[in-house]
Amino acid sequence: MTEVEIIWPAALEQDRLDNAADELTAAGVETTCRIQPVRRGAETAVLILLTTSAMEPFLKALFQRVGEGAYDALKRFVGKLFGDDSGADGKATPKKAPDVVIFESTASGAQFLFTAGLPGEAYQEAIEMGAEPEPGRWMWNTETRSWLRFEGLSR
Repeated sequence: MTEVEIIWPAALEQDRLDNAADELTAAGVETTCRIQPVRRGAETAVLILLTTSAMEPFLKALFQRVGEGAYDALKRFVGKLFGDDSGADGKATPKKAPDVVIFESTASGAQFLFTAGLPGEAYQEAIEMGAEPEPGRWMWNTETRSWLRFEGLSR
């Protein structure tokens, strides 16, 4: 069974969370949503925990279930969390958005940090990284056009 846990900052409107969770549930993904209490400071990071042994096969399977190419579906899903969905007039409704969406493999501890405005190739590379990446935080490096492990995390 594919399982996802989404931890959503209480400081943000929950409609985007509900829409994204409904999309995963409709695709047959067991989705649990938790609201993270407001903390001091402006931390608005959305954490998505992936309970699987390998990131790449999970992301591929999860987002191919959503009904389109895996990396396009991943990009659209993350865009929804950032509020990139446009209204009927074609203009996005400005709302307070998360600073980052973090996908974390609970098996390895690898965390991929997605920020608003990442190019399509960042999503494609996240899907195609192959073997499970090392534990730590990974961010998109625009200069090298690849994911860079910038912080190790001990398990």
